[in-house]
Amino acid sequence: MKIDKKMLDKVLTLNDDQLWKAIQLAASKSGLNNVKNLEKPRDMSKLRNTLSGLTDSDIARVTELLKKGKDNG
Repeated sequence: MKIDKKMLDKVLTLNDDQLWKAIQLAASKSGLNNVKNLEKPRDMSKLRNTLSGLTDSDIARVTELLKKGKDNG
């Protein structure tokens, strides 16, 4: 599944608990370990603001970095 700005904007319409679960799922599927043990931030608005500011180029770069980390891990 390719993540782009349009998809990210849809995910950002989820409530805080749903958004946090979606982030954990995406991180886990990207190969990051122990993401289920991370505590949900108290102020999700900061995370939402950061994510809403990402461009397609930013998203592609993060996806590339996660893939490289997974391939090397």
